[in-house]
Amino acid sequence: MTSSGPGQDSREPPAQAAASVALPQAEASPSAGDFERLRELLLGDERRELLAARARIAELERAQQALPQRLPGALESLADEASTARVANALAEPVSQALGAAVQRNRQSLIDVLFPIIGPLIRKSIAEALRNLVADLNGAIESSFTPRGIKWRIEAWRAGVPYAQVVLKHRLAYAIDHVFLIERESGLVLHHEAAPGLPELDKDAIAGMLTALGDFVGDSVGRDAGGTLESVRVGEHLVWMLHGPRANLACFIRGVPPPALHGLLEQRLEEIHARLAAAPDDDPRTPENQIAWHDALQPPALVQEAGNAEQAEPRTSPSRLPLFLILLVLAAGLFAFALSRERWNTRVEALRGRLQAHPGFVLGAIEAKPWRRVVVHGLLDPDAAPLAPLLDAAGFGGVEPVVDAAGYLSTEDAVIERRAQRLLQPPASVRVAVEKGVLSLSGSAPQAWLDTTAQRAGWIAGVARVESALTPEVDAVAAARAELERLTKALPAMRIEFVDDAAPADGTANAVDAIAREVRRAVELGKVAGVRVGLTCVGTNTHVGSEQTNQRLRAERAQWLALALAARGVAGADGGALAVEGDGGLDLRAAFVRLSVGD
Repeated sequence: MTSSGPGQDSREPPAQAAASVALPQAEASPSAGDFERLRELLLGDERRELLAARARIAELERAQQALPQRLPGALESLADEASTARVANALAEPVSQALGAAVQRNRQSLIDVLFPIIGPLIRKSIAEALRNLVADLNGAIESSFTPRGIKWRIEAWRAGVPYAQVVLKHRLAYAIDHVFLIERESGLVLHHEAAPGLPELDKDAIAGMLTALGDFVGDSVGRDAGGTLESVRVGEHLVWMLHGPRANLACFIRGVPPPALHGLLEQRLEEIHARLAAAPDDDPRTPENQIAWHDALQPPALVQEAGNAEQAEPRTSPSRLPLFLILLVLAAGLFAFALSRERWNTRVEALRGRLQAHPGFVLGAIEAKPWRRVVVHGLLDPDAAPLAPLLDAAGFGGVEPVVDAAGYLSTEDAVIERRAQRLLQPPASVRVAVEKGVLSLSGSAPQAWLDTTAQRAGWIAGVARVESALTPEVDAVAAARAELERLTKALPAMRIEFVDDAAPADGTANAVDAIAREVRRAVELGKVAGVRVGLTCVGTNTHVGSEQTNQRLRAERAQWLALALAARGVAGADGGALAVEGDGGLDLRAAFVRLSVGD
């Protein structure tokens, strides 16, 4: 044992010390061959079994890796039908369960794959349904007026049912080809019934397709919004889908089924769920349940029971209330049309009367097409008063009357007076009047105008004689003021009478012309006298009715007179519109002009 140097631990570990002491006394270690013989004696059999197991595992792994390459060849080697059927039967249940699980886990992926197929299928179904509907309607129309159609109408009348229902009953038969009972969660077929003589179908494929189609509709529309597949057209078959908590019922129908069949299928589905609810843990595929499903879903029995239910339904006579309402609406429409036509004719006749009484206009005819156009034909003197106020007051709504008039020369006093005013251009101090063809001139005027008038007055068309009381002007301002004072008192007495609201009495055109002449004279006299002349159209009413109504009537009558004077060229102060106001103190249905003179 060596001594430790300075700063080192002089103690050795016990195991090291023991080894250092024992080594000089131990014998030589056994050889490698002895150990191998000992291992062979103790573990030889286990080692050989382990090596064999490893060899078998390696062989199985190699076979498993080569299985995808060998499987197609193995399936192709199934030449006989018995072997093929055996493989199909062995794979049927696993494939069905795998398809159901795949539908539950990857619905969206399945919907994406089936979308290009479902779209054309739905369009084809809609087109087929429309073609069938058109064919049914054509058949019903073609049979309406034939002996058979008349017979069917009598049958519909006796049974109290719509004619279309009788047509469908006789022309369209139906048959149930297949009925599928499908588990709601997995989409697997619980039971299938078919009509006799039909070929076998791939039940699982059809059930999976209907389940996928229903899931597609539900996911697209939304289940919360009631998006469930109720029916679909597949070729010549109409497929009804009835949904239940545990199972759905799919019925393949040819033709047009009666409404009673749907109720019968719902009843059968309720009976199936009642049986399942009685034994919650019972397998729907047990022989007892299969027998029950067979008894409940036989297509011939369903057709027979649906026909019996259809015949047993009570025939109630159709309600006559819709027909009564339709007749009432038609009667109301005819009454409204007749009333509107009568109002239109009344307006046309009222316009006819006003036009016939209008001086300087000879009415030929009124071409009135209700609510479309009104054309007035006749003869119109250029010096006659405008027809626009009469046409505007006719009240044809949105229809604007049109005047188609030829010129002529009128000999009526009012027209002759307007012609004399136009040709003579009298000053404001001269008053012009015509009565029975006699032209009366009064007042004072400059000597030059008097000389010209004496030569021209007798040549005015329609004037038979001229009576002149004209005097030369001495003091024009004083004469004008005097005449204005006279007009201030005379104009309120020249009233326009009204028969109803704002409708003037017949023959008011002459009175309006007279007022217009006096108002124009007053304006001219104001210029001569150097004073400001104010004109106000005043409307009055009788002391009957409410104040609000009377106030409206006064305003309308005053406005009517203002518009009539404006149509004859009379303007208010500074060329603007005439002022209007109402006077409730007079018990008259009239309108007049109030003249005010200021400095």
